[in-house]
Amino acid sequence: MEKTYLHTGVPVTAKMEGMNYMESLRVWITNNEEYGIEYLYWEKDTPCAYRMVTEPHVAYKVADVEAAVKESNGKILLAPMDLGGGAKIAFVSIDNGPVVEFYQG
Repeated sequence: MEKTYLHTGVPVTAKMEGMNYMESLRVWITNNEEYGIEYLYWEKDTPCAYRMVTEPHVAYKVADVEAAVKESNGKILLAPMDLGGGAKIAFVSIDNGPVVEFYQG
């Protein structure tokens, strides 16, 4: 399956100017598009896996999130989730190594 690099996600310990809130995951997000960096400030009561909250991740755009998760053979940290408007995300851990996000949209 073809994967296109989107960004590297970096958890931060304080909210940054211009962050947008994603209520379903209880996370604040902003992007530095010039350098392909996404900054994430996680609320303490986020339902997300510890590794998603504490470790950087690499995100790839894919045509089919479910197929990418299956093909990765990774441990699912966040099962495929519909964001609306045809967008979906999922997070996996590849071979107990890096955290990877798959994005469809």
